[in-house]
Amino acid sequence: MTDRHDAPERRIAGRRSALLYLFGSLLQGLGLILIQPFAVRLLSEFEWGLVATSIVLIQVVVVLLSAGLPLAITQLWFDQDDGRNRARAMYGFLAIACLAIGGALAVGAGVVGRNDAVGTPWTIVLAMLIIGLLGTVLGAQAVLRAQDRPVAFVVLSVCSSVVANLAGLGAILVVGETALVYIVAYGAAVVLSVVVALFLVRPRLPWKVSGMTRASLTIAAPLLPHTGALMLLTQGAVLLLAQLSGASEAGRYGAVLIFALGPLTILNALNNSWSTRIMSADSRELHGSIRAVAGEAAVSALLVGLLASSAANIGAHVLTTDPGSLVHVAQILPTVSLGYALFLVAGNVLYVVHRTRLMAFATPAVLLVTTSLAILPAAAPTLTLLAAVHGAGFAVLGATYLLAVRRYTPSDAWPSSAFLYCAAGHVLFVVLIRLAPVTLLWGAVELIAVLSVIGTAALFWLRRRPRTSTAGQAAASNDPRTADQVGD
Repeated sequence: MTDRHDAPERRIAGRRSALLYLFGSLLQGLGLILIQPFAVRLLSEFEWGLVATSIVLIQVVVVLLSAGLPLAITQLWFDQDDGRNRARAMYGFLAIACLAIGGALAVGAGVVGRNDAVGTPWTIVLAMLIIGLLGTVLGAQAVLRAQDRPVAFVVLSVCSSVVANLAGLGAILVVGETALVYIVAYGAAVVLSVVVALFLVRPRLPWKVSGMTRASLTIAAPLLPHTGALMLLTQGAVLLLAQLSGASEAGRYGAVLIFALGPLTILNALNNSWSTRIMSADSRELHGSIRAVAGEAAVSALLVGLLASSAANIGAHVLTTDPGSLVHVAQILPTVSLGYALFLVAGNVLYVVHRTRLMAFATPAVLLVTTSLAILPAAAPTLTLLAAVHGAGFAVLGATYLLAVRRYTPSDAWPSSAFLYCAAGHVLFVVLIRLAPVTLLWGAVELIAVLSVIGTAALFWLRRRPRTSTAGQAAASNDPRTADQVGD
């Protein structure tokens, strides 16, 4: 097999693509922020708890799958040994496997519910079916990322999240104020997303490409425990609360969980650019690319985290009916950002050096430690302490992956001190704003102050960033990938 790093002129996903991915993630976040306040107030506390738990299950698996085969599909696309054809076959495998798994989980949940005195809500059964459909969307996005088609990527993201939640809101306004109505409408929008995904990118049946079924299973098997652990580390606190303290407490935590999911969503969007820059670099440029991307990731995670924490005071007033007790929870949750950014960059490098099997042990180990610390605050429940454990878990995750990947890359490829300083700065900021009054006025002051700092930093960065050379642009315009992209 030809080493993908031997191919010339691979660098894509420049500033334009990164900004488009960022715009898409911000559009998703804004859409959800505008939808949730209405849904929280239309549904009863119990019904909203069912909706929040179901959507958490769905979103968890999106994060779960985006950390596994989709990145492998993107990496395979750059392989010169028929990489594009094989990437489409792996996309087909992902879509079929998710449909099978989602269907099996839905049947299992239904059977368990019939034999259980409490019963499994139909919203959970439908969530399992929706999970099965999302495999097609994620596989298509993996190919779109490799093709450097951020607009199409964003269309799929918005359709499967913002449009889905908007459909749920419209359904409870028109049909009835129940969780089941919301999730049925949500699922209908996801079906539409699947149709759009198949139109944008055509998968191949994995058994039509020699060896791809076996190759997909070989890649997916060691990633399964990793992706399952990452799923629980990301949003498992809501599920833990639902089991130990009931659906109402899970709904309260889920109402502000967007202050963790928002930064993670933005960082995942930026990672569409970071992963492609690392995976498309040849062996001579790899170490420099890692250092550049890691430094950019540290600063991006700090800015995203500060913005989310500063918006927590206003956000808790808008998104919840109990801002007084949830503001501090919302302020702490964005501390997940630095650890997650470090994990993303280090994880990309593990794909490049073909050491993804380490993920099967590293992420579950971090989950075990984090869960053991989260049980007591979830049972109490003490949501502020639970949020702190949530943030600390991601810090441990990032540090664990950094230690793992440094064995295969030079130490000077990683600006570790940048992550440490940024993390310390974010924690200090959270401590300071906890001393401020919980009012909309103070919330506005905090948000304006941070936006001013971020705006100044962005202007400084844009003025210092070198322009892309004319020769580099000309080379990119002659990239043979263009014909393949137009074909889709």
